[in-house]
Amino acid sequence: MDLLRCMQAFVMSVKTGSFVATSISLNTSAQMVAKYIAYLENHLGLKLLNRTTRSQSLTEFGQQYYHRCELILAEVKASHALAQQYIEEPTGTLRMSAPVSYAYSNLLPLLSRFMQLYPQVNVDLQLNDRYVDLTKENYDIVFRIGAVNDSGLIARKLKPYQMIFAAAPSYLTKYGIPSTPDELKSHQCLIYQYANRNNKDYLWPFTCNGQVIRQPIAGSFQSNNVSALASAAIEGLGITMLPEIMLAQAISQNQLIPILQDFLPPAKEMHLLYSADPHRLPKLTMFIEFIIDALL
Repeated sequence: MDLLRCMQAFVMSVKTGSFVATSISLNTSAQMVAKYIAYLENHLGLKLLNRTTRSQSLTEFGQQYYHRCELILAEVKASHALAQQYIEEPTGTLRMSAPVSYAYSNLLPLLSRFMQLYPQVNVDLQLNDRYVDLTKENYDIVFRIGAVNDSGLIARKLKPYQMIFAAAPSYLTKYGIPSTPDELKSHQCLIYQYANRNNKDYLWPFTCNGQVIRQPIAGSFQSNNVSALASAAIEGLGITMLPEIMLAQAISQNQLIPILQDFLPPAKEMHLLYSADPHRLPKLTMFIEFIIDALL
């Protein structure tokens, strides 16, 4: 028998003082109510109620057990209410991972809008340029640049991720505008420093005659922060390779000038990954819909 149902019948019987009244409240029979309480007494090995044909009263143990049952049933009710809240409205914490440059260029402005729309949702955003395992590392969402081969996950394709080359007018006036990737050998290139990178050689991808080549580059300024690289480029410290969307405003304000546009690398695939859970919470469903609408 359902122990919680038995507790419910016991508590209701004490409150109403009648098995008949309890049966009406629980939409069952008075005989079933009696069976619930008998099962509970057998389960506990102690008597809960002293009953006669005209009245019933709690035993000493029954009095204490009654108060404990009230607390338990209240917690169960609160737990169900919490679950219903999660089902009906976006709430709780969304844990997600994204590549550093992508988060700064695409994601952060959108997260601000999403959190304004759904103030009950908290966001835990972890920035990583390494491979992130959604399941093992307990993420709800992972943004990934490049091809996807994670079995068991849903991958939604987003707007491609285009990198461009740019430099400040002051830098180009002083050092000249490179017309081919090979000419970067004599230029200061602003280097993005990947986490846990041991290789000291830095390569930038270019498209030449339909083929992707990787050109060695060097420079006196490097950083693991894309915003720092964008600022350094605006200050005239060198040539940068960053996401087009991230540099769009600086270009429109003539703080940066796009260069080597005939040699841009192919746009990279971008995917949103999440588990194929049929019981997906509203916080995740609403976020997926929001991101797909904004970045598809």
